Amino acid sequence: MSGYSVDMGVTASQFPEDALKLRRATFGARSARIFATCAQGAWVLLAMTPVIVVLCALKG
Repeated sequence: MSGYSVDMGVTASQFPEDALKLRRATFGARSARIFATCAQGAWVLLAMTPVIVVLCALKG
């Protein structure tokens, strides 16, 4: 193995088209991320509902 050098470093400037393809998310991936974010928000709202109801009942 001596005498051989291998450079495994690949930069985006060497392959600009491939780098853009890797960065650009597909429509399905973006849709899944938006759906997951909305689902998390719904769970947070669902978890806060009893607290809001109790606070309104105490003030009312």
